[in-house]
Amino acid sequence: MTSQLPIQQEDRTIIVDVLRGFALFGVLLGNFSSMLTNNVPQAIIDAHTTRFDQLLNELHDIFIQNKFMTLFSILFGYGFGVIMQRLEKKSINSTPFFLRRMFWLFIFGCLNLALWNGDILHLYAVTGIFLLLFRKQSDRTVLLCSFLFLFIVPTAIRFCQHFFLGSVLTGGTLSEVYYNAYRFGSLKDIAMVNYKTYIPQWIYSWVEWRDMSETFGRFLFGYYILRRQLLTRLDENFLIIKKIWRFVLVVTLADICLVIVTDRSLISIPRYILYPFLKMGIFGTALFYATSIVQLYKKGKLAGLMKVFRDLGRMTLTNYLVQTIIYVVIFYGLGLALLGDFSFGIIWLASLTIYFLQGLFSKWWLSKCYYGPVEWVWRQLTYRKRFRLIRSGQ
Repeated sequence: MTSQLPIQQEDRTIIVDVLRGFALFGVLLGNFSSMLTNNVPQAIIDAHTTRFDQLLNELHDIFIQNKFMTLFSILFGYGFGVIMQRLEKKSINSTPFFLRRMFWLFIFGCLNLALWNGDILHLYAVTGIFLLLFRKQSDRTVLLCSFLFLFIVPTAIRFCQHFFLGSVLTGGTLSEVYYNAYRFGSLKDIAMVNYKTYIPQWIYSWVEWRDMSETFGRFLFGYYILRRQLLTRLDENFLIIKKIWRFVLVVTLADICLVIVTDRSLISIPRYILYPFLKMGIFGTALFYATSIVQLYKKGKLAGLMKVFRDLGRMTLTNYLVQTIIYVVIFYGLGLALLGDFSFGIIWLASLTIYFLQGLFSKWWLSKCYYGPVEWVWRQLTYRKRFRLIRSGQ
């Protein structure tokens, strides 16, 4: 294995970095909001909630909730596929290398999970391993299995949850547990709560299995996009992308209507019945966002913003983990202990500020270095050799 194997900037598909950076904002806002909705007792939330906050929360449900995380996952699957393809082109067995890469991602995820119960890296690492089974499968098989794991399997699990499983811990109980640990506990208390509640909250409830299925479906879809070269040959595929955009626009509009009527209880259809339609809406909206960004990028629109997205996207892992540290500093007793003191309006403002600062930092860092700091560490652990970090002349 040589030092030329890692993807250099000239080999990167810039639009993928742009999409990653764009998705990162929604992930930040979604996770920031979940710190309030999932980890604070409802009575405390209500005390800080105004009508404006209620509007923001509804907008969050319509335009943010799970949409950006879906795109984020698709792009991770795309990136995992890039690794496998590059190794195969050099006649290198991708299995041990890929397993090693997923192992270290899992370690990063477990460390992140110690600080915050919403980590997704450990899930990505475990789920990503199964992509190896699809290296020799046809594009059609990859796409069909993507939809199977995106919609059919999760819907079956959701039905089983409704009819056969009781609640292991109620949302109210969990929010109180997390609130007390995060706001008043030590680092040890926080880690213990996150690890102890993981199995009953995610495993016994089957939520983790459902999330794994959806995540794997997104990974397969990202892998399919790579194999069809939809993003590497934009000129050839631009008309296809525009057709996809028109279709998912309709899906997005339908999803907006569905979310509004369900959030406002305007229909009495049980949630588990609506589940597959809500998931299709989330997936369609994520594709609408992605194809919109691709078209703007291809037409040279918002060039300055696209550069910000690109820099953030090249340091996705670093920025994602730094966001957890920011949560700790702002919300936890280890820092400012402001958990429960923020309204949704403040959370939106804080998210925009943090994202802007991360954009500035990413631009500055990449002007000095070849890789983001965590990306650099991950790369060296994976390849088991040192790579130069600082650019020449710095």
